[in-house]
Amino acid sequence: MEIGRKIIHLDHVDSTSNYTANLVKEGQIDSGTVILADDQYAGRGQRGAEWHVKAGENLTFSFFLDNVNLSVDRQFVLTQIVSLAIVDLLKKFGIVAEIKWPNDIYCRGKKIAGVLIENQLMGRNVKNSIFGIGLNLNQEVFEGFEATSTLLETGSHKKPMDMLHSFCVSFNACWSQYFNNNFAALKTDYLECLYKFELESMYRISTVELSGVIIDVLDSGKLLVKHEDSTQAYDLKEIQFVS
Repeated sequence: MEIGRKIIHLDHVDSTSNYTANLVKEGQIDSGTVILADDQYAGRGQRGAEWHVKAGENLTFSFFLDNVNLSVDRQFVLTQIVSLAIVDLLKKFGIVAEIKWPNDIYCRGKKIAGVLIENQLMGRNVKNSIFGIGLNLNQEVFEGFEATSTLLETGSHKKPMDMLHSFCVSFNACWSQYFNNNFAALKTDYLECLYKFELESMYRISTVELSGVIIDVLDSGKLLVKHEDSTQAYDLKEIQFVS
C-alpha cells in the first residue's frame, strides 16, 4: 500500500481531492497515486471549512488508496496513521508537532497542517480512501487565523516536491508499522502526540463552554472528555476547543 510511485503535478486546480475523486470515478487512477498542485484555490478542510493558502508557497496534495479493506468501525485508524506521518515528517526538520483532534497538526499552539479523509464504503468495509493534505511551508503571513509554517519554525525555505517525497517516506513507514493489526501501538503513539491530552482546558459544547480533560480517543474516533460531573464522548461536530 505504498504511495508516491506515481505523482501527478498540476499547476492550478480547485481541489486536489476533487481532482482525485474524478479520476477514481473514471477508473483512471492507480492506488498510491499522489496529486500535487502548486495552486489549490478551493481546498477543503474539516467541518466544511475552506483551506486557504498562497499559491506556490505551500504543500497541497492528495493521494488515493484502493482496497483498504478496513472495517467501518475502525476507519479512524486511517486518521491516526496519516496524522502520525505528518508529525514524523516535521520531526525530521526539528519541528515538534502535536495532533489537534482529530487530525489538525499544531506547532506551539498554531496550525501548520490539516487533513481531510474521504472514504468510499462497500458494505461494512472501507473500499478506498482519498487523503487531502495541506502543509504550510514558506508562507509567513496568515490572515484571519493563527497558523505557522516550516519557514517560520526553522527559518529555512522548503521545496514542496522535496517535502512531498519526505512525506511519502514517512507515510509508507507508518503504514507498514501500524496497519498490520498493530492498532494498540498506533493508539498509544497517537495519544502521546495529542494536543491538550490529559490537560484541563475549555471546550464549547453546543452554546455552552465547559472545562474538561481529554482522557481518551475511542476506536470510533470519538473524543472522550471528563468534565466535573460526567464523562462524555463527542463526535467532530459536537465539541470545539476554546483554549
